[in-house]
Amino acid sequence: MNKAIPKIYIITTGDKQRMNRVEKALNNLDFEYVYSNNMEELKILEKKYRKRSHKFRQKAIMAGEIGAFNTHSKAWKLIVDSNQAGVIIEDNIDFLIEPSELFNQNVINLIYNCGLISFTDFRYKLYHDRPFIISSIKEKKPLPIICYGVSPERAENLLHSMKKTAYCLPIDKWLSIPKLCGINCFVNHISYAKRQKTLSSIANQKKGKKSFNLINIFFWGINKIKYNY
Repeated sequence: MNKAIPKIYIITTGDKQRMNRVEKALNNLDFEYVYSNNMEELKILEKKYRKRSHKFRQKAIMAGEIGAFNTHSKAWKLIVDSNQAGVIIEDNIDFLIEPSELFNQNVINLIYNCGLISFTDFRYKLYHDRPFIISSIKEKKPLPIICYGVSPERAENLLHSMKKTAYCLPIDKWLSIPKLCGINCFVNHISYAKRQKTLSSIANQKKGKKSFNLINIFFWGINKIKYNY
């Protein structure tokens, strides 16, 4: 297995101010931008996956949420193609350590041993001396994805699971449910990054339209039991 230093993939909408900010923080580290689709394309996907998402939650998935999901999956594909682990960050990241610290041998080993591990600050940490599986916490919180590492094997598993359940839920929630994403995702006990407070996520904050259709409510209940979320 190739345990070379992982490459950084930056999830972005192309906002120049955010890109300049992240580039300055990364200094001379090797990275690649992964761009979100334009809003017109995302609106088409929003309509396409509205019915699917209503069978997994009451509110429909929105274009911004689809954009985040789609862009992260592009990064997974790049990782699979490179056959080398990657560290995926969003362009609203606020580093808590020097970014170069993400590539010490302990961190590289964590990525390969866990498969997918978040290095993002998380208030519901189960342990403070070792990583833990996100689905093991009773609060059922989404996986924090401002900064996480993923091996090529687990990235391939995620892409495979997307064929059946992509866009049924926002990506952070999808990744917290093993029966949906197909893997166990970990959170590290040491935080290396957090969301910059003044910068919003690539996923918009607009709430999806609620469905009160009895058939959708029926499937919603069935899926909550089937996928345990």
